Amino acid sequence: MKKQKRTPWALGAVLILAGGVAAKGEDLTVYLQNTATAEFMTLVAAKGVTAKIFRGIGVRIHWELGGPAKTGGAGIVIQFDSNAPSRFRPDAFAYATPFDYTRTCIHIFYDRVLGSVPRKLAPELLGHVMAHEIGHLLERTDGHSETGVMKAHWTTGDYDLMSMGPLSFTAGDVSAIRGYWSGSR
Repeated sequence: MKKQKRTPWALGAVLILAGGVAAKGEDLTVYLQNTATAEFMTLVAAKGVTAKIFRGIGVRIHWELGGPAKTGGAGIVIQFDSNAPSRFRPDAFAYATPFDYTRTCIHIFYDRVLGSVPRKLAPELLGHVMAHEIGHLLERTDGHSETGVMKAHWTTGDYDLMSMGPLSFTAGDVSAIRGYWSGSR
């Protein structure tokens, strides 16, 4: 009797889930401005973290420099600022404008992100901050979740988890983000 090759169940489940995610995939263009403020390799690694977080929910991010063309439709703009304005709390890393429909913009306070964790964790934190703020824009809310990427204030335990792999969106966040493409925005 010939021995039949079997795919382990876990691998099969991963393949099925990956197929489901790919079938529901959405594309998002993110424009980066004032990138000279950020260290090149930190930014490259952070973009990878952000892309991985969104890939986990079936969203493909396309990165561009500058801003959307005047004739070229929507996109999310992230601007890197070297200093945070004094009106923000000292522990704020960034802000988004989810209710401003005339422009979509995120401001990242790069100095605060870089100064809040050991240098080796900076790309992971920056990637999560970028994903968090993009999440606000896609969800069209300034609300937060109890856990994961959209948590209001990350703890030392969250930073430890980030060093092992990206945090994820809650099921409610995923549903709200999907609403961006389904027209319920």
